Amino acid sequence: MWAAFEEQQGNIEEAQMILKSLEEGIPGLAMVRLRRVSLERRRGNMEEAETLLREAMESARSSVETSFYAVKLARHLMKVQRSLSKAKNVLLEAVEKDQTSSKLYLNLLELEFSAGVQQNEAEILACFDRALRSSMPLESRITFSQRKIEFLEDFGSDINVLVAAYEEQQKLQKESESLKRKAENGYDSSQESDAKRQRVDDPSAVAANAMTDMQANSSAYNYNWYQQQYGGWGQNSWGQYNQYAQYNQYYPPPPT
Repeated sequence: MWAAFEEQQGNIEEAQMILKSLEEGIPGLAMVRLRRVSLERRRGNMEEAETLLREAMESARSSVETSFYAVKLARHLMKVQRSLSKAKNVLLEAVEKDQTSSKLYLNLLELEFSAGVQQNEAEILACFDRALRSSMPLESRITFSQRKIEFLEDFGSDINVLVAAYEEQQKLQKESESLKRKAENGYDSSQESDAKRQRVDDPSAVAANAMTDMQANSSAYNYNWYQQQYGGWGQNSWGQYNQYAQYNQYYPPPPT
């Protein structure tokens, strides 16, 4: 609050010095770094705001912390500097380092959707596919798969892509159900033969089941679902910014 008071009085340099000294005294506080970024943004120094976020990414002590700052930087580049290409590059680089962060994929989707759902269909689908190929937990990938289907139902231009998405969804669901049954039965996967683990389902049967279950499994699609979830995450109070554990969690959209 001391720095905020100095800023209110027009003493910008004093406010900068206070925040910088505090950060030097207690390194690693995201709260302080983000306040420094906000101060520079308010005074119109966008380059310095960007530099502070990039420095925080480079000095982060974990992949989760890096992803946190990557999302902050991407939002700054997209919403303030209006540079979608730079924002996308930041998120793609962050994904390469942390493929388990659903927040990164959610923000990539937000970015792709901002360019329009019809003219940017290919990039949106590529983003969904990147998430589905990632190392995220199975349940998170299932949720992304469901949203991909809903997107294709409402905006897709190729029925073949939609059918393939249903086949993929069925495989993920079967994998999830199989893992649950094995866990309930105390099954040890190390005892399973390689041949059995490599067996795949009959594609024609999967497709038939998928089309049968299409209406049952599909819910009304809200293309802002990722923004709704992101909004709650991005508005944490200052006191929560040094608690990074929650950023690994995935918050599915509310039921419709």
